[in-house]
This record gives sequence, structure tokens and C-alpha cells, in this order.
Amino acid sequence: MNKLSLATVVASAALVMAVPAHSAEKEFTTKVAIDAWFPDGKVGSKEGAVRDNDVDASQAFSIAFEHPYPILPNVKVRYTPVKADRFEYDQIDYTGYYKLLETDGLQFDVGLTLTQFANGEFNKGGSIPGGPADQSFSETALNMYADASMHIPNTNFHIFGQYDFGSSSDTRTMDGQAGVKYILPVDAVDVEFKLGYRVMDHEFGYFEGFDSDQANVMVDGWFGGLSFDF
Repeated sequence: MNKLSLATVVASAALVMAVPAHSAEKEFTTKVAIDAWFPDGKVGSKEGAVRDNDVDASQAFSIAFEHPYPILPNVKVRYTPVKADRFEYDQIDYTGYYKLLETDGLQFDVGLTLTQFANGEFNKGGSIPGGPADQSFSETALNMYADASMHIPNTNFHIFGQYDFGSSSDTRTMDGQAGVKYILPVDAVDVEFKLGYRVMDHEFGYFEGFDSDQANVMVDGWFGGLSFDF
């Protein structure tokens, strides 16, 4: 979690900003992105977590639509498959967000994300001591969303952070990333190159024989990405 201090600050600031602001001059835009992610994983209780280094390299795909109407939220959908020896799931994030701040140097968005965990399997083969094997799940979680970037003056580089966090009953979900991106304007399209670090830290309260601390899944690692904004 300390690897995402920038994203944590962004999420905390979102709590005190309640009225969405939007540039009146903004037009319709679409942003398509793909990331290559190279994570490791841990599963089980924080005290006795089992390191699962056999996490498949993953790709994250997203598409976002933005418009000039301040009352309606912008929308983004992101898909991230995660597969390891002891667990796997497809994470699909449906986000509605507002632009609270958008200047030449700063951008700050806030909203809500409905996260769907599909095709989930936990404790495959009974490899985690203390619980039954092969627990399937398909669940949803509601998360707070924040995204921010800051332009480095006199360059095409930006520092960015994105954070999703939610907690309800026995389940807590967190997905955050931070890094640097380079934006290359090409006619009507902005091409964006990203390098950063992403962390998923989920405590699932869905499984019989496990409490949410025992059913902790953490997946983290470096990623590189490419997106087109048009």
C-alpha cells in the first residue's frame, strides 16, 4: 500500500470535493488503452501469506468516453484478467466519473466504480492450509474512484495516480496504480506511453471456511501501457 502514497492522497482529497466542475469547451473524446502487466502475487492471511510467483503476465484493456455535459458522468470500462496457481478471476471495472479539475498542468477526476469479479476460483487444489479447496465466486463490489495527473513543465511528461477503494461487511477491495506517462500529440490523436506500478489488494469475504483476512489476495507489479485519445 505504501507504494501508492500518491494515489492515496488523491483519494483522500476526493472526499472533501463534492461539486463536479467541467470545462465548457470540452468536446466528445474516446480513449482506448492497453497495458502489459507483470505481477507477482500473495494469497492467505497477512501473517502467513503464501507467495504465489506463478502469476501469469496480464493485459489490462480499457475504453473511456467523455462528453461536454456537466450533469452526466463520463464513463470508463476496464478489463483485467488475473490467473495464478492458487487463485484466478476476471476483474471488470465499470466507472462513472466527473472532472473536478482540468487545467494545462493538473487533472483530477472523482467518481464511483462497480467492480465485477467473474470466473473466480480461490484456493485451487487446496494449496492454502486451513480451508476447503476450489471455491468459485462471481461477485461485485462498489468502490470510490479517483484519478489525477500533473504535467511536468516544459516537457511532454506527466505524473499520474489512479485509485479504487471500497469496503463493505467482510469484504475490502483496493486497486491502485501510479507512474509516469509521455503524451505525444499526433494530429487529432494523442498517443500516450505509460510506465508504472499497479497493486490489487483484495480481502474477500465470500468463502466458507475462510475469514476475509485469510482470503486476502495481493497482486502487484510493474506495467507498461499505450493509449490513444481521440
